[in-house]
Amino acid sequence: MSTLRRLSLTALLASTLAGCLPYSQNEGVYELIPTETLRDDCGLLEQFQGNLQLNLQIAGRVVRADFGVQNMQLLGYVLEDGEAFTADGSVANVSTTVDGTNECLLDQVRVHLDATTVCATKFSGQMRLAYDANNNTDCTCEMWIRFDGVQGNTRCEGNP
Repeated sequence: MSTLRRLSLTALLASTLAGCLPYSQNEGVYELIPTETLRDDCGLLEQFQGNLQLNLQIAGRVVRADFGVQNMQLLGYVLEDGEAFTADGSVANVSTTVDGTNECLLDQVRVHLDATTVCATKFSGQMRLAYDANNNTDCTCEMWIRFDGVQGNTRCEGNP
């Protein structure tokens, strides 16, 4: 087989596989609507109302998301079954307020998110957000929530 034919076959195979990746989640902006608070040490959920958004981008199995809290970028991947994804992100040296009054310089803000596709415009999941401040325990706290991610208030087909 000639080199040109091998390259053509490889390019055809790669383009075919890229078009058939097993995920059905739309890309774009999703609002994260909390459905259950599992832990919220410092009242962070109230502080972040209106900023719990993801701008989801999927390339192959790689997931990137711009997250509305601290202008963070999350990076992760679509799981093997194609109906779930996970992503993590962090930022360092963040100045913020905790409990509405405590000015804090955080060493790090970390986020971990797991989600499962409900339909093309909705996913459900859980998120852990942690504030780390090595020298100030009043500034160290975590928020764990379950949520629904909804794109543009679009209902899933077949739902009332």
